[in-house]
Amino acid sequence: MDSDFRHEIDSVLSSPSSSKEPQIWAISSGKGGVGKTLTTSSLAISLGRLGFSVVIIDLDLTGANIHTLFNLAPSNKNIRHFFEGTYSLSELAVPTKIPRVSYIQGFWDSWAPIDLSTEQIRSLVPKAKKMNADYVLVDLGPGATTGNLELLMLADEKIVVTTPESTSIEKTYRFIESFLCYSLKDRCLPAAYDHMIQTLREYRRNPAGKYFSFRSYLRENTGVQQDYFDGLEKKPLRLLVNSCRSQADSDLGGSMKSVCHKYYDFKLDFIGAIDYDSAAWQSARNREPVLVAQPFTPLAGQFLMTCKQLIDPGELRAVV
Repeated sequence: MDSDFRHEIDSVLSSPSSSKEPQIWAISSGKGGVGKTLTTSSLAISLGRLGFSVVIIDLDLTGANIHTLFNLAPSNKNIRHFFEGTYSLSELAVPTKIPRVSYIQGFWDSWAPIDLSTEQIRSLVPKAKKMNADYVLVDLGPGATTGNLELLMLADEKIVVTTPESTSIEKTYRFIESFLCYSLKDRCLPAAYDHMIQTLREYRRNPAGKYFSFRSYLRENTGVQQDYFDGLEKKPLRLLVNSCRSQADSDLGGSMKSVCHKYYDFKLDFIGAIDYDSAAWQSARNREPVLVAQPFTPLAGQFLMTCKQLIDPGELRAVV
């Protein structure tokens, strides 16, 4: 770590932090198997090494497994107890073996499909904002469920993980479309929203010779707050491309950013490419975080640089 950046972090940590709310980072993906949980744990470890306190909330409803990556047994208290009102979030936090990194166990004792409502997510976020931590990282399940989209919309940082595989790229675009539609719904008159969805369906069936822009559509129709896209540009979706094996893979993020600008008139912020490393696979098998098992792997530097890009540059006065 460079000394100037370390000095700036020390100056921040020396000031009282109790009056400052933690930032919520939501880590999402269009499909499973892209390394979203690896990304969440690696970002948490990197933040911890930078001197920040971090709490991971495992909200992957399809298979909570943050504890496995940290080689911990499942906790007998999990996020279900928060929604039932049995425990507060702070009471559910379990320390990991990594300094300054704790986690909250996801649903572990449910044997039926789970989906969280908008109301449940809206109750979770304010409580997460009151936790005694600098950052709260939420590991979301794959796909555009209501709970995932609502939390992503409310998060301070909205991170979408993809891989260079064609199936993942396609699902990522569909996920971005779902996020845009979902976040616009409350800003539309019902008829305008229904018209927008119908227009999208028609465009998908026969895109030849047609061009569809979300922002152009909103300019031409009433019932939507026109400044919404300006707000999204202040807190955009952040794209992270995982498992890159070539320069073409690493360049994918810039290409996807251009596509989103062209077809959605929407800002997608490409924050980095993470190399494929067999050490990540081996570490997962050994139930040990790769940044702990292989602290000098290029992955460690890449995740550290990603954190530096996401940390408020005005607060830390860091130039990356």
